[in-house]
Amino acid sequence: MSDNQSRQFFQTWYQSNLGNSVLQLELKEIEATLDSTVGYYLVTQSPLRKIAFHNHRLRENILIAPVLELGASSCTIVAKSNELPFETDGIDVHIFHHTLDTSATPHDDLREAARTLLPSGKLIVVGFNPWSLWGFCRLFSKRAKAPWCARFIAHQRLEDWLKVAGLTLETKRFIYYEPPIQNGNWRLRFKWLEKMLRPLKLPFSGVYIMTATKQVKRYTPIKPHWTKARVRVPPLTKPTAKEMKE
Repeated sequence: MSDNQSRQFFQTWYQSNLGNSVLQLELKEIEATLDSTVGYYLVTQSPLRKIAFHNHRLRENILIAPVLELGASSCTIVAKSNELPFETDGIDVHIFHHTLDTSATPHDDLREAARTLLPSGKLIVVGFNPWSLWGFCRLFSKRAKAPWCARFIAHQRLEDWLKVAGLTLETKRFIYYEPPIQNGNWRLRFKWLEKMLRPLKLPFSGVYIMTATKQVKRYTPIKPHWTKARVRVPPLTKPTAKEMKE
């Protein structure tokens, strides 16, 4: 399945009862992370045409899309995720909103995002958790529609990818412990799962949010240790009488 097909499936799914419920919680958690961030550029990748964050102090909000779509935000830039049109060390915050789940080249996308981040810049990754009720339901789905067409990358594997990309994991949160049921009334019957499991921070939720920071390599200058050169001077001897005659 192509990235564009997955993108269209997710745009439809996020308009559903279940999808909108998940989206609102994801936006709330991302904005809580951005609340303490100050800088210039916020870059977001998402299957949605429009996605807005309000509670942040970053001046420019840029949305990356693989194709130009009707109804896209005015701040949208058309580009490939693994070939971003940004200079190295120029972006303050980069958000992957389920785009690693829908990408054909997630490793390359992650490395490219790490390249564009400023030293100490933040990367926020939102993904589906395979070790959950959602992952269990995916095993029995046809994977022909969202969210089951996503990759469901395990958070342990993603941690390894972050290290390889030169990023240090800061926080890892698990949200939405309710089962993936479209009917809102039925989901209300499982509210107790959210109330009971979320305070325990168990890694069995449907969605995880990971925040990583770009590592800064600091070099300590080492003073050169100079040593005095030792020159051997042959001892001076008096000339003999024979040498003086010559």
